[in-house]
Amino acid sequence: MGTKRTTAVSRAAGRAALGIGLAGALAACGSVGGSATSDVGAFEGEDLELVVPYEPGGGYDVYARAIAPSLEECLGARVIVLNEPGASGLVATNKTAAAPASANRIQIVNTVGLVSAQIAGAEGANFDLSELSWIGRVSAPPNVLVVAADSPVRDFQDIVDAKKTVRFVAQGPGANDYIAPNVVGSAYGYPFKTITGFAGSSEARTAIVAGNADAHVLPVDSQLPAIKAGDVRPIVTIDEEPDPLLPDTPTIYKTEPPSDEARSIIDDLVAMGRTGRSLAASPKMDKERLAALREGFQCAADDQALVEEMKEQQRPFNPLGGEETARLVDEVLGASEEFQKLIRRSY
Repeated sequence: MGTKRTTAVSRAAGRAALGIGLAGALAACGSVGGSATSDVGAFEGEDLELVVPYEPGGGYDVYARAIAPSLEECLGARVIVLNEPGASGLVATNKTAAAPASANRIQIVNTVGLVSAQIAGAEGANFDLSELSWIGRVSAPPNVLVVAADSPVRDFQDIVDAKKTVRFVAQGPGANDYIAPNVVGSAYGYPFKTITGFAGSSEARTAIVAGNADAHVLPVDSQLPAIKAGDVRPIVTIDEEPDPLLPDTPTIYKTEPPSDEARSIIDDLVAMGRTGRSLAASPKMDKERLAALREGFQCAADDQALVEEMKEQQRPFNPLGGEETARLVDEVLGASEEFQKLIRRSY
């Protein structure tokens, strides 16, 4: 597949009009962590590739192109968004994991999908996430379970109490909408099966609306358009706290897991969801340059123009620092054996 390049410079003029220019961005960098100095100059005047492991136009592509101008301002670099699709993100991630120290290459990653692939030992997952240089987390939208708007299912308790098999839809083994129903259904012990073979999440959701299946699980921002259109109804979010985009939808913990082991499994699923969508670089990245990238990302995360853009697009934006992101990833890679078995069973 071909690669596609775009230089991210489109918002600079608008930001100047808003009074958010380079000086303000760099000042924000200095304020993160309480230091008046900054290492972001390590990339001054250089080209920096921001790799998206999917085709242009999807959610990860949108995030990368939204963040790139802020990174440019904070790092003083020319950030080039580069699409490298293939094998559900594995092709690009393998390339990032093997990149030399000299490579000015960072990548936005589906951390949840990569963690699952590594735990399952999926074919083509030739990396160790614990060794990647984690720059920071961009967002961590929780999964939300939806049913058709006219479904007789009122809440998650109805699904837990189901006597008939609950039919979920998914794009295929290893996909997020396949893993989450498998883990949740196994933890709560209700009868379920997952119907696969759909070309994409929209086609899978159509089966719910048509009454050919019962439920679908995907991140909240992926479900939101169909929820707002009145096609589906949210039942439960798989997180500890209600999501700001769906404040009236209860969390999974409102329905008490049936055992300590089941709760541990759900805790691990929630923890995996918190790894979200993150930025990473080669394990060989020089420590000083990694520190500069982390500081530059934190600086970009403080950019109010970016925050407002994400809010307007109803894109979850939950930045987290690089060290914290690395700890989250390590935590999930060391999850309980019961949880890891369910992940492996989902491939």
